Amino acid sequence: MTTLPFGRVAPISRRVVAYVIDALIAAGIGIVLAVVMVFVVSGRTPEEVLRVGPVAGLLVWLVMVGWLLTYTAMQGGKGSIGMRAQRIRLARTVDGAPIGFWRALLRNLVFGLAANIIVGYFTPLFDGTGRFQGWHDKAGDALMLEAVPAAQAPDTGVPQVAPAPPPLPSMAPPAPTAPGAPLPPPPSGAPLPPPSPPGPAAPLPEETVVAPPRTPTPPAPPAEEGLIAFVPGVTQDTPPPSSAQGPGAAQGPDAGQGPVQPEPALVQDDDDIEATRISVPGHRLVFTWDDGTRVEVSRRTVFGRNPAAEEGAALVSVRDETLSLSKTHFEAAAEPSGGWVMDRHSTNGMTVVRGGERIVCPPGEKIRIRLGDAIEIGDRIVTIGGYA
Repeated sequence: MTTLPFGRVAPISRRVVAYVIDALIAAGIGIVLAVVMVFVVSGRTPEEVLRVGPVAGLLVWLVMVGWLLTYTAMQGGKGSIGMRAQRIRLARTVDGAPIGFWRALLRNLVFGLAANIIVGYFTPLFDGTGRFQGWHDKAGDALMLEAVPAAQAPDTGVPQVAPAPPPLPSMAPPAPTAPGAPLPPPPSGAPLPPPSPPGPAAPLPEETVVAPPRTPTPPAPPAEEGLIAFVPGVTQDTPPPSSAQGPGAAQGPDAGQGPVQPEPALVQDDDDIEATRISVPGHRLVFTWDDGTRVEVSRRTVFGRNPAAEEGAALVSVRDETLSLSKTHFEAAAEPSGGWVMDRHSTNGMTVVRGGERIVCPPGEKIRIRLGDAIEIGDRIVTIGGYA
């Protein structure tokens, strides 16, 4: 079913069941009135029938008209009895609000006229936009949507914001302690230091201060001639030892350790790089029509059979022998933030097909498009491509 910003289009099967329920109610009222009328005129003389018959017929007509007006008012509001039983409702195509009494009355009159030629019952099946709008629906600017359950909150389109994570515990270094004082316990959750290897502990002098262990620093490789071997603040904290130091120079505590192997650099997958590149919105899009015609879209562009000139907009005339496109059908543009299309209140509307999902474009509202989208415009189809 087609999804709109304010609801989903009701399927044909539920619309038929709702119509049958309402028709049976109207037929039941008519049958009851006919039985009452027969009971009133039975046993009377022809002269009395001629006097009473028109009055009874007028009363029956007034009751049926009253039911029609009541039925129309229910349709324009929360829905008729059959519509409520099938959980569907009538809504305006612009904002999804109830259509009101007068639009519902116009819709019923057009349906009654179209039903006289039988084909009026099947006009919702002729709509290629996925909205199932019949002639009477388009006359009343109405859509048949699924009613939103009371327990289900409507989708406002605002993404839910996840709560902020709790702050991490402070990682400040512990305050220095006096020599010989016991070390403070580690903070909660911190890993315990590795145990010291067993062995006899040598007595320390009274004035000796135990220095904390220093992280071993690998010796710098010998610098080749013509290359920069030291960059302040990048390679290491102190410059490499001077070449004047000979083999007899004092060696640090790390002299016996080999060079530390650097961690391998993170290599990004080529497919991931390519997928990222093509998904970045560009400044130009390419509209490829079903007949092979290609149209580049950068600034605001208006499409249609014969679009009227507009200031600041490029015009593109689309060939359409079936006359399913309006003279000014839709407009599109490509911006640094992405491309968009907008229905210009066309007769047959437009639908974006993305990954098997059909997104109906409400008239006058910009709909964001992606590369690879297909747009159904009347009887024509256009595919969105582009490059940055």
